[in-house]
Amino acid sequence: MPLAGSIMGSMLSSQFMLQGFTGPQSVNLAMALGNGIVSYIQVANIYQGQAVGVGTGAGIGTGFLQGIVGPAITPIIFASMLAKGIKGVKALNTAMAIGNALSMHIPMGIVTSTSTPVCVGTGFGKLQGLVGPSMGNVIYLFMLAAGMTGTQSLNLAMAVGDGVCNSINTFGIVTTVIAGGGFPLVPVVGVDFGKLV
Repeated sequence: MPLAGSIMGSMLSSQFMLQGFTGPQSVNLAMALGNGIVSYIQVANIYQGQAVGVGTGAGIGTGFLQGIVGPAITPIIFASMLAKGIKGVKALNTAMAIGNALSMHIPMGIVTSTSTPVCVGTGFGKLQGLVGPSMGNVIYLFMLAAGMTGTQSLNLAMAVGDGVCNSINTFGIVTTVIAGGGFPLVPVVGVDFGKLV
């Protein structure tokens, strides 16, 4: 199933409720963050990895982004929030909600790749191209569209962008299964390139 901002937003809204957020804007904030995070990831990410297997042709890979675990990424998101001046009594709860929602939604995305010269095997690598301030700008646009124009809106958007990108860049590992055709089938090492959708 591909990533979807509305699903990420719904997961985040549920996490906000679990953290005690019941304000009238909590759903709007969750949807703005969810849509901003997913929209940016879908456009900006590039998967780059190494392929190992057999063949002398090309293969098509399918896989997942793994390693994004809520309790592991929450401190990164929280540190980004503190660095941007988001120090309210609910700052840690906000970071926990974002970390948990991200860790539930990211594994739903599918990485598709092309591998050469490996035609049957596995690929492994990292997502590239995710930059915190760029994601923050996208999140901020979604927040503005939802009517969130408070004095800390931009800081929150930038903190979430930095925290999410740093988390994925630090912990995210992509693995793919490669299938294709080629002859002769000899052991080879190659490259695996693609995208998380």
